[in-house]
Amino acid sequence: MLRYEFIDPEKQIGSEDFKDVESFLKLTRRTQLGWHYITDLHWIYSKVKQWPKGLKVLDAGGGFGPTQFLLAEMGFHVINIDLSLSEPLNAYKQRYHTELESLPSFSPTSYSELLSSFNSNPEFQFKKWIKSLPMYKWYNFFKYSDLSTNSEKWRDSVGLLNVPVGSINWKIGNLSELPEISSDFFDAVVSLSSLEHIPTDILDGALQEINRILKPNGLWAVTTSGTDKPTTWFHEPSNGYCFSSFDFEKRFGAKPIENQDPSLILKKYSECYYLKENLADFYKKSGKYGMPWGIWEPKYIPVGLSN
Repeated sequence: MLRYEFIDPEKQIGSEDFKDVESFLKLTRRTQLGWHYITDLHWIYSKVKQWPKGLKVLDAGGGFGPTQFLLAEMGFHVINIDLSLSEPLNAYKQRYHTELESLPSFSPTSYSELLSSFNSNPEFQFKKWIKSLPMYKWYNFFKYSDLSTNSEKWRDSVGLLNVPVGSINWKIGNLSELPEISSDFFDAVVSLSSLEHIPTDILDGALQEINRILKPNGLWAVTTSGTDKPTTWFHEPSNGYCFSSFDFEKRFGAKPIENQDPSLILKKYSECYYLKENLADFYKKSGKYGMPWGIWEPKYIPVGLSN
């Protein structure tokens, strides 16, 4: 039975597992993240720690996010299916044997077209040109050395040196249509704040497809956005839906894990000094994201789905 819970920041921040995740993000230089990603990632980590190592795990809509790398360092074999992937860094190819494949069934959606238009802007093209220069290959070489060294430091600190590093593979595809992936293929699914960005008219299809390619009784550690309001609503700055308790039961087939007051959880986020003080710099430069212009005013609540 799938269950959902509003992720309580007071239960996350300061715990030993939280320190493990914080250390991982700092050592691998992944600190400029979404305002609640560290609490989400800690929640995922606390679930995944209990799983047998070596499982085949779907990272649903993982993009370039940290979850896949954390799981690979823990010994899992991750396949990240997303609309907006591009050629992986040599660092990832060497450490995680990462390969990129565009699934034959992939067809652009309005969201992927939006990403493509972003990728065609002059700033992005300039960065792409920089990456094509020979000196960038040397940068990648040193970045791999740094990634490997720091990742091993982290694995040592959490007692994972005897666990083989897992793998990561990237597949460009639509989560709502994955005919190339056989039924019952994955042992587990993870997702970090991704499903809320899927248009609601195709979300049900995506959830059905995830359940199809997941083994019976497959494991879940998925986070998304929730609300204390009675109905689901769209948060424009973050381009994502904030799901109501009704929709968690109706769309996701999930029951509440405990009796929680979502308004109280939202208040805890509003008063969370740690998250406010560690807000990523990019928020302060734009009104397009989940915390416009860096003004600390959480509007939605991170939610975890597990079984």
